Amino acid sequence: MRQYFKTKEVSYNAIFYSAFKALIVLELLMQSPKTLDELCDALIKSPHVKSNISKDTLRVYINSFKIAGCKVEKKLTGEKHREYAYFIKENPFRPVISNLQIEKLFDIYDVIMYNMPFEEFLNTDILFRKFMECFNNPVFNEAYCAHSLLKDMDFDLLRTLEQCCQENSLVTVLYNSPRSGLKEIPIIAHQMKIQSDKLYIEGFGMEYNQEAIFLLNRIVKITNIVSSANIKMPEDNMIDVICEFYDSDIELTPNETVISQTDSVRTVMHKTSNKVLNNHRFLQLAQNCKIISPQEYRDEFITGLKNVKGIYEYGK
Repeated sequence: MRQYFKTKEVSYNAIFYSAFKALIVLELLMQSPKTLDELCDALIKSPHVKSNISKDTLRVYINSFKIAGCKVEKKLTGEKHREYAYFIKENPFRPVISNLQIEKLFDIYDVIMYNMPFEEFLNTDILFRKFMECFNNPVFNEAYCAHSLLKDMDFDLLRTLEQCCQENSLVTVLYNSPRSGLKEIPIIAHQMKIQSDKLYIEGFGMEYNQEAIFLLNRIVKITNIVSSANIKMPEDNMIDVICEFYDSDIELTPNETVISQTDSVRTVMHKTSNKVLNNHRFLQLAQNCKIISPQEYRDEFITGLKNVKGIYEYGK
């Protein structure tokens, strides 16, 4: 038993012990409802057991789980006359976590949320949901609700959108616009991002032929997906901005390409159709970035900075 807990492996000298087979059954019933026939079949297929077991023995195991403090429930399957599927709704084997551990865990959660790719953040949130089920701790549950930006999101929808971003697919979504209500919007998906504590998908909006960001919580569903191999990006209003990055840790966005590199300086082409998003990108990079060309865009950007500076100094 101790060997199985540590390594998930067991020597064949021990596999016929009833306690070990009971442990396998316990794990199966905690995963999902199982009939006695399904439990028998799972034990036969188990690489560690490979033997049949009587239904009477399985019933003994189930009664033992009840005595140990498990809440075992059963429901009619409807497949056969009076056939029941058993499952363990609650068990006394939950791990314990302290308030200090909860605090530190969510410190780590926040770091991942703001510094890791969205896919990693999504996997982290799924893991924390599993923690929440395991601990069944009100303090942990409250902390999750306070920190998680995904608590009310459809995870299947998020995974599909993330896959579309990785493949730069053309995804059409039913979007609940605050101005025009429900409408279908086709987007060439680029990336999922967190900005100002809100979740967005960033991409090329085919409706207005420009880069845009869309709030994820306004996406009702996906209505169509077209592979990137079958779409063509409109080029008539694209802007190619050449800039230099001075920090080697800066991660490139999907619309940025390195042209050349010398020591820690990278010359990058930033391709976009939305000047507002463009400006946000360069403002975030601040002194770690220098715009080289086109001169018209560079002058416009500098003028905008001077205007903002003038408003700020006037306000003081």
